[in-house]
Amino acid sequence: ASMGRMVSGVAHEFRNPLGIIRSSAELLLNRPDTSDLNKRIIRAVYDESKRLSQTVNDFLDYARPKPPNMQPVNLSNVLDQALTFLESEFTKLGVGMERDFEDEVMIMGDKDLLYRAFYNVVSNGLQAMGGPGRMLVQALATDEAVLVRIMDSGPGIPEDLKEQLLDPFFTTKDEGTGLGLTIVNNIVQSHGGRLELGNCLEILQENASDSHGHQETPAISLSGACITLRFPKPFELYR
Repeated sequence: ASMGRMVSGVAHEFRNPLGIIRSSAELLLNRPDTSDLNKRIIRAVYDESKRLSQTVNDFLDYARPKPPNMQPVNLSNVLDQALTFLESEFTKLGVGMERDFEDEVMIMGDKDLLYRAFYNVVSNGLQAMGGPGRMLVQALATDEAVLVRIMDSGPGIPEDLKEQLLDPFFTTKDEGTGLGLTIVNNIVQSHGGRLELGNCLEILQENASDSHGHQETPAISLSGACITLRFPKPFELYR
């Protein structure tokens, strides 16, 4: 608890100055009289302040997790929002995006926290792939749970790293806090759910389906990572 208060206090001290730096740099970038040389320097300042702001937000989310405001949430809408926001990143990396979910996949949850969780998992997947490939985002209601799966054609998750990836501050990247999946795990657990890390080939072998015959397995063949966010099914929303 004391460590959380300390991290939160330090993060708050950085947050406001970083916000001022970022907004000032943005204003200078948009001025017509700013030279090309100065724009390159200011762009670097803006990009770094934006990156550090995200780091600060990660620390705050980890140190002081927000309790969910539980309301009926359509996961299809939240997933669409996250994927739309990341469309430019998909295009830049040459990754094809495929959606596999119906118009309504309902749970009780906090749409803002769920957005953050989906965004983090998809963004992590894109970074792990690092280049051309495919990603499938699937959401479905089974007999007992509601599942969201993010699957890709990347290198997959090494068996010896699966447990470590949920440890705070553990990362295999050159940059980042190592808090992304920890925050996702906290969000999923706060919704009474479970975060499962695996690979697509393992999921394909399950051959499980729900009462409507909808396969829990991916609709296309992928060999990379498969991240499953498993939520309690609110039966009152499926009558």
